[in-house]
Amino acid sequence: MTSLKFGASLLMICLAGCVSNSNTYEPPPVPASAVTLDDGQINGTLVGKKFYGTTREGSHPYSISFLPNGIDVFEMTPNAPEKERWTLENGVVCVIPNRYPAECSQVKVANNEYWFVDPKNGRVNAHLKLTP
Repeated sequence: MTSLKFGASLLMICLAGCVSNSNTYEPPPVPASAVTLDDGQINGTLVGKKFYGTTREGSHPYSISFLPNGIDVFEMTPNAPEKERWTLENGVVCVIPNRYPAECSQVKVANNEYWFVDPKNGRVNAHLKLTP
C-alpha cells in the first residue's frame, strides 16, 4: 500500500512538473465583438506602427513594424531585426518571412488588440497589441 501511495505521489509531481515546464503560448480567441478590417482599414491600422506579440514556440516576445513600401521589420531578441515583405489584397495581409513560409491573415480588431486569422481555416496566426 505504501509503494502505491509513493507511486501516485511521484506521478503527481511529474505531472505538475510537466505542466509547469510547458513553454507554449496559445493566443486568446477572437472575441465576438471583433471587426474584420478591409484593405483601407488594414493599411491605415498597420502602416507606421509597431505591434507586439508572443510566439507559440517557447513563448518568445517579438515585435513587428509595417512600413508603407511592403517591408516589415520583425524583431525578437537576441536576434538582429529582420526585414521581411508583406502584401495586402482583398482584406488579406500576407507576411513573407525570409526563412519561413508566408502566413496570410484577415485582420480582426477589438479593444485595441489585433488578431491575424487564417481566412481558410479560422486559426489565429497572431495576437498583437500596440504595447509590449
